Amino acid sequence: MIRFLILWSVALLGIGPGNAPATENTTTDPRGTQAANTRTNESAVTALEPQQMQAQWGIDATEYERFKTLMQGPRGAFSVANISPLEVLGIHARTPQERREYADRLVRLMYEDTERVLAFEFEVQAAWKRLGQPMFDPARLPGAATASLTRAAAAGKRLALFVSTDPSCLDCLARTKSLAGRHDIAGLDLYVTNTNDVKAIRAFAHKAGIDPKAVLSKRITLNKGMGLFALYEGNKQALPLVFVRDGKQLLPLADAGGAQP
Repeated sequence: MIRFLILWSVALLGIGPGNAPATENTTTDPRGTQAANTRTNESAVTALEPQQMQAQWGIDATEYERFKTLMQGPRGAFSVANISPLEVLGIHARTPQERREYADRLVRLMYEDTERVLAFEFEVQAAWKRLGQPMFDPARLPGAATASLTRAAAAGKRLALFVSTDPSCLDCLARTKSLAGRHDIAGLDLYVTNTNDVKAIRAFAHKAGIDPKAVLSKRITLNKGMGLFALYEGNKQALPLVFVRDGKQLLPLADAGGAQP
């Protein structure tokens, strides 16, 4: 779990290995290697001024000093060079309540950064459209030029269902209930196109009567579908949209917009 948090913070918070100055180390003595690693980590995490570090990570002066002290010990030798102060303080929390607080603060920063990344990605996609040079040509997408499949052809395969949690999509909830209850398909991948809020997606799945056991077994998957749906925007069809997975292709179901498949 700790390793996951470290890697996630590197990916989302934009603190790369390039921030750590190179440290020459020619000794084969393990103690020398450990000392070199400690110096590397210490110099990397203290590259910012204390006030900058505190402001960016939302820590006070006392927390900052404790973080520095911990990084001068085994934590500095065991951790990657760009481990965040919140991770260090959380790993060395003195009480369960303190550990939970640092976890909440770290995840809040990750969430906010994820929102920024997604917002910028949407703007990049919009920029391609403004230039009149779409980054993706719907006609070249897998299955876009393939004839629609019938209900019979979908039997035994996984279905991909694009829906909206907006109450104005009257058929979205009903279609989800219908497909989630089918036993003649290999599974269902539900893509929500109007929100990336995990709680909202789970609430929609609960309303649709999706069995949590089916989600745990991966027979049904719950997915953020904004990005994928944008690639199929050329269909210009109203939600819900149903596709059949055929290898890496998504093939439209013939009656996706009509009778329940």
